[in-house]
Amino acid sequence: MSTDIGNETNASTATPLQSGIKDTFVISINHNTLSERTSLGLARTILHEGIHARLWEFAYRNEGKVDKNDFPGIYEYMRIYGKNWDHEQMAQFYRQTIAKGLKQFDNAQNPDSFYDALAWEGLSEIKDKNGIQNKIFTAAWTKLTKTEKDDILKIITDEKKKGNKECK
Repeated sequence: MSTDIGNETNASTATPLQSGIKDTFVISINHNTLSERTSLGLARTILHEGIHARLWEFAYRNEGKVDKNDFPGIYEYMRIYGKNWDHEQMAQFYRQTIAKGLKQFDNAQNPDSFYDALAWEGLSEIKDKNGIQNKIFTAAWTKLTKTEKDDILKIITDEKKKGNKECK
């Protein structure tokens, strides 16, 4: 739990290089916003940050350098997308993992489309780590139609407003 994260950020994951702790990834959940978060929203954040840690484990195995021969997919995402490579890869390949985890956590009380929509949070509009602009959109998000985006954003907004805020 952290009180040092800005209120616009749900959580962050630090690599061993960032945290200074050998072989350890540190996931910090924003304590300041917990009372406003739903249990599904918090579960989604934990899944999202866990995938960051796993991707970065492979990417930064060799003291911050990814070997294109060992992990060609990660290498290509880093080469193409720069510092936002992890969100791009997650948006294109790991949303279903997040949705499946949410469905299991929620005992499948909603249709798959509900969990699929929630998995987009943090993968549609994200902070630009490259410093080019304040917010960017993942390539996967930009490929959706306006109707698909509106439907997803409505589900996310409704869950944030009406979802269960008690820990399970």
